[in-house]
Amino acid sequence: MAKIAFGNRGIQVLLLALIILTASSSAYAWDGERQGFLLGVGLGAGFDSYSGIQYDLVGPESEDNSTLAFAASPRIGYAINNRVAFYYSRHPFFFSVENEAKEDLTLISCVEALQVHYYLADAAPSVYFGFGAGVGYFFENSVDNYSKDALKGIGVIGTVGFEPIKHFSTELSLHYKSPQQDASDFGISLLVNVLGY
Repeated sequence: MAKIAFGNRGIQVLLLALIILTASSSAYAWDGERQGFLLGVGLGAGFDSYSGIQYDLVGPESEDNSTLAFAASPRIGYAINNRVAFYYSRHPFFFSVENEAKEDLTLISCVEALQVHYYLADAAPSVYFGFGAGVGYFFENSVDNYSKDALKGIGVIGTVGFEPIKHFSTELSLHYKSPQQDASDFGISLLVNVLGY
C-alpha cells in the first residue's frame, strides 16, 4: 500500500516556498494589484489513483493503486488585468510505495502545465476558476522528470479556488495524467496558496 512521502524533491519544494515567501514580502515594486507579474506556491494534500503503469523501478502495476500524497504547486505568471492570469505551474504529488524487492520508493506524479485563471472579482474576496494543459509525469524521486527514465504523456488540470484576502487562497484541483499508453493517473489536491503580486 502506498504512503505519503516527503523525499528530496519535497524538501526542494519547501525551500522554494520559503524563497518565494521571502521574495514576495520584500518586493516593494509590487503594488498589491493582481495585474502584472505573479509568483506563488501552494502546499497541501492530495489523493492519487493510477492504473496500468509499467515502471521498471516499481514493477508492473496491473491493478488500480490509490494513495494519499503530499501535494505542492509552485507557479510563476503574468496577469493581463485583475481578472485574467496566465501561469507556468507544476503540480507534484509525493508518495511512497513498496517495490518488488520490498523496498520503499518515493514516487512523484506530476502535471507541468500552462494555466489560465479567471477571477470573478477585481480584488479579494474572489472565487476563481482555472484550466491548464501540458505534460504528465510519473517518476521515482531519484530520477529527474526530464530524463529518459521518467514516464511522460499528456497532463491536464482543472481548478476552482477562493481568495478571501490578498495573496492567500484555497484551491481544489482535479488532475489527469496519461504517462504511458493504456495507463491513467487521476488525482485531486487541496492546497493553501501564497501569491505575490
